[in-house]
Amino acid sequence: MSVMQEPGHKMLILIVLFSLCAQVSTTGCTSFCANQKDDEYAYFGTPPSRGCKEYSPSPDPLREVPFLTRKQTQTEEGITVTAVALSDQESEEVFGLDLAAKGIQAVWLQVENGTEEPVTLIHVAMDPAYYSPNEASYSNYNFASPVNEKINDYLNDNSIRREIPAGGIIEGFFYTNWDPGVKYLNVSLYSRNQETSFLFYLGVPGIKLDFQRVDWDSLYREEDFTDYQNEDDLRRALESVPCCATRKDGTGKNDPLNFFVIGYTDDILSAFIRRGWDVTEPITAGSGWRAFKAYFSGARYRTSPMSSIYVFKRAQDIGLQKARSTIHERNHLRLWLMPIRYKGRDVWIGSVSRDVGSYFTIRTPWLSAHAIDPDIDEARTYLEQDLLFSGGVRRFGYVKGIEPATPDNPHRNFMKQPWWTDGYRSVFLFEEDTTPLTDLEFFPWEWTDDDRDVMIEYIQKRNEKKNKR
Repeated sequence: MSVMQEPGHKMLILIVLFSLCAQVSTTGCTSFCANQKDDEYAYFGTPPSRGCKEYSPSPDPLREVPFLTRKQTQTEEGITVTAVALSDQESEEVFGLDLAAKGIQAVWLQVENGTEEPVTLIHVAMDPAYYSPNEASYSNYNFASPVNEKINDYLNDNSIRREIPAGGIIEGFFYTNWDPGVKYLNVSLYSRNQETSFLFYLGVPGIKLDFQRVDWDSLYREEDFTDYQNEDDLRRALESVPCCATRKDGTGKNDPLNFFVIGYTDDILSAFIRRGWDVTEPITAGSGWRAFKAYFSGARYRTSPMSSIYVFKRAQDIGLQKARSTIHERNHLRLWLMPIRYKGRDVWIGSVSRDVGSYFTIRTPWLSAHAIDPDIDEARTYLEQDLLFSGGVRRFGYVKGIEPATPDNPHRNFMKQPWWTDGYRSVFLFEEDTTPLTDLEFFPWEWTDDDRDVMIEYIQKRNEKKNKR
């Protein structure tokens, strides 16, 4: 009796084949099981796989899938770039594959070179860990399936190239790492005589975002704003803001309000997105269920909803976060638009802290809460360094505004969690043009170190030297 005729080995082969078939998505490609002829199934005694279908990507994605309605176009120095980040659903309709399940997000690009020299599209500038077409296709292969070659051909044929001849146009898909909600894309092009960069912030459909629930037009009337024109008045206004978030009715002291951001809102949010901060979903049945599953599985949930805390008797206007590999740990912050401006720029107050774990509690309807790092100043310092390296901050400093506390005598939030601080709040002034750290300016108000007077004197002397140039 041959090995293949032994019942035990036949059963083992069946188990392996069933396992392989079970792991194959029925949405994209034909599995090994469904590609066998009827007489091949007769040997194993298994019927053809049900639900599998032939690989069927879009033959004309620009016409059949309307993602171009969200395209963004920029022109600079004779070069025009158009970009769109595809949603999970759009990607599946185009490629016939669930790329998002593999952590892949397709971006459609068109580059028109109106210069007299060839230019090169730098792929690593858009995503240092991008996927090649062959890599993206291989991650979606099915075991021994004849359609694998079709997948490979389609992703290669529709991918964007690197070289754009003088007066030429290229277009196609670029395979990036998956980002929810908002996609930051740095499109850089080089030639012998120039380097041109285009920064895109591309909306990605598929999830609701917390700031989309805010009726921005009704937050304040124009006459509600006070526009400060000098730094002394601004400082007094910032120092007068209450220390902490409250209950919805404005009572109590919850988490600390430990930073301000000032600038045009697009410039502020762009800096956060460049530094890898993710947008946040509001609490809904859908997001609550995803958070529940992630809580018990320990999975990462980059846009996990945040509980509401209140300033000006309203929940946060915007929530942003940097999640680690598990839902239990993340850096997160909340922002509230204030009814003041500085030289026409918006002023936001915020609260930033670290979630270091989760615990069971009866204090919330969902019976769990995040534990925060009680050293609130550490999270504030992280935010300072993160935003200063974004290049978007022009001026930076501190104001007082929170009663100092120590580990021996901490403050406590509504969840009875302790926190302590030196009492200072960070202040960031953003501008559209990028500012290297060597050109960073400072508000000469407060400093958190013991040598703050020496630091302020140094800053003042440096500014005096600049003014004399």
